[in-house]
Amino acid sequence: MKLSKPIKLLTVATLLFVVVFATSKMPSLAEWYIKNIYPLLAAVLSFFSALFPFSLFDVFTILALIAFFTLIVLMLFKKIKCSKGLYIIAYSCLFLIAYFYFSWGFSYFRKDFYTRCNIQKSEYNAENFNSFVKDFIDDANSAHVDFNGIDKDEVNKKIEQQYKKLKDVLKIKYPNGKRNPKRMLYESLHTKIGVSGYFGPFFNEIHVNNFVMDFEYPFTLAHEKAHQFGVASEAECNLYAFIVCAASNDAQLRYSAYISTIGYVLNNYRRIYPDDYKTVLESIDSKIIDDIQNMSKRWTEARNQTLSNAHQVVYDTYLKTNKIHSGIKNYSEVVNLLISTYDIFIK
Repeated sequence: MKLSKPIKLLTVATLLFVVVFATSKMPSLAEWYIKNIYPLLAAVLSFFSALFPFSLFDVFTILALIAFFTLIVLMLFKKIKCSKGLYIIAYSCLFLIAYFYFSWGFSYFRKDFYTRCNIQKSEYNAENFNSFVKDFIDDANSAHVDFNGIDKDEVNKKIEQQYKKLKDVLKIKYPNGKRNPKRMLYESLHTKIGVSGYFGPFFNEIHVNNFVMDFEYPFTLAHEKAHQFGVASEAECNLYAFIVCAASNDAQLRYSAYISTIGYVLNNYRRIYPDDYKTVLESIDSKIIDDIQNMSKRWTEARNQTLSNAHQVVYDTYLKTNKIHSGIKNYSEVVNLLISTYDIFIK
């Protein structure tokens, strides 16, 4: 019996929902997929996208929007039946959702860092936190280095070397394809909404905003590479980037690790111990404070608050939909991970 179009659409949507929902409830299944199937897809997609010097993800986004609005116009002017146009939109959305999850999105449902790496989660108490903050600030002060330019190609090579060196302890598949960063086609827009980098799953591409300051670049690049390795959590990607950069023999990478995460540490400390915050702040090298202030000022002046707020709402919803229950606050949860792993990977 031939099924009608609405029944076909409903059937496809139901099957997709069942697969995604089932995987979201079975971390072992998602873990198996990311370890065994995803590396093959990543290798193929990244090999293909590496043939192009520009971002295929950005081009695809533009073309998809053009196609969508063209279809709407054709429907409005009755050049195409509304029913046909709506079916095209519905099937296209289902295809994109399916492609997203099977190409990378199942990463959101895998086991957490502690389970994957067999590391005991430290209790987040006053003793542990204060001890960690003291060590972290002492090491940050020691790591400070003035940036007089940066060789981005060399940084990329060094971060790759670090990921290869640490692949066993970080439980990642290496090489897992190619990870050469690409420039954003609409950098100005991303700067206005405060995006320093992103991973494009459709073509397995890494993007870093050239607006970032030199000392931000290594950490940002390492963070996006962590996404490409199948790590979805923003907090975990921050941790991977910190470990990769802080454990490097390169002074610029080490400092990038600390300057890029010290803000999260200080914000947590100010929230928990507001009366002692000034004392802790005074223990930080004044040059680091200058870098923090310059970085904050640069991004604040460039940001369009309306666009930034809209982006945060959309991204927060997106993360929560994919089981990152804290939404955009997930970035700052790297502090919990650092407390549990600092003595293991850094000290």
